[in-house]
This record gives sequence, C-alpha cells and structure tokens, in this order.
Amino acid sequence: MAGTVGQKFAIKDVVDVTLTPLGEAEGQAITINYLNSCQLTLESESVYATEKGNNSISFGGSRTGTFTMSAQVIKDEFLAMMLGGTYNQVDGSITVTGAIPTKSYKLSGTFNVALADGTQVLRKIELAKVTPQPSTDMTLSATDIAEFQLVMDVLVDNDQLLKITDNAGA
Repeated sequence: MAGTVGQKFAIKDVVDVTLTPLGEAEGQAITINYLNSCQLTLESESVYATEKGNNSISFGGSRTGTFTMSAQVIKDEFLAMMLGGTYNQVDGSITVTGAIPTKSYKLSGTFNVALADGTQVLRKIELAKVTPQPSTDMTLSATDIAEFQLVMDVLVDNDQLLKITDNAGA
C-alpha cells in the first residue's frame, strides 16, 4: 500500500461506514459514523484429496465472513436492519413482518492507522457486497446503556471480497 509499504502500524480507531444499496432496490446511502467498535471475521475452508488416509493435496474451498458493528448510539436505519424490518423515512416508523428484507449493500468506510513515527494515515476499506443478518438480542435496562449490534454477512464473489487502500481522502 503506497505510503505505508513495509512500515509498522497500529490501529486505535473504528471504521466510519457507508452502506450503498445494490441492485434493483437502490436507494440513498446510509452513513454509520457512530460505532464504538467493529469486527471483520473472514473464514475459509479447504478440502483435501487423501493418499493412504492422509491429506495429500489441498484445494481452496469456500469463504465466509461477517462484519459486526457495535454501538450505544444508533439511528432508525440501524435498528431497522437489526430487526430485519424496513424504515419509513416519511413517518419515522420501523415495520417488521414475517418477510425478511433481502437488500444487499456495498460497505465502504475509513479509519486511521498510526505509523511507528507517529504519522496518521487514513485508510479505506471496501466490502463489495454485504447483507444484514436479522437476528437480534436486544436488552433494554433502566440501569445500563443499551448495546446494539448489527451483523452483516459478507457475500463472496470471485471479483472482489475486500480491499484496503491508503489515502482514502486523496
């Protein structure tokens, strides 16, 4: 990556996310710039040809991934995606039915890295296609601030899964 190639760096930042709707249901981008943390998990699976019962030749298998966003302060669009519902921008309502929305998004975001010399470098992350997991465990309490998590499934195609670049603002 230009600017930081070969340099040591550390990250103490969270990604400011923009979700851009894909496909026929294209619409207004959703900005999520209030996260406390986020976590990208990517997993891959290999299959093996065996020789005398031992793994001998490896073949790359499928990839799966999730991008989990955690916040205490959220907007209605975030809550609607968590619940597997739809948000009506006109009246501010969230409606959840038996039919789960299947809208996909391009996820892009920025975060800062600190180089060993103290220089801050802005990086950009892009996930080509994500879709919300409408599974929610939401606890509301009179004594504790509610924690909200939105998990996005990372959908894999052969073109691009993930890209991280320097100088997102340039």
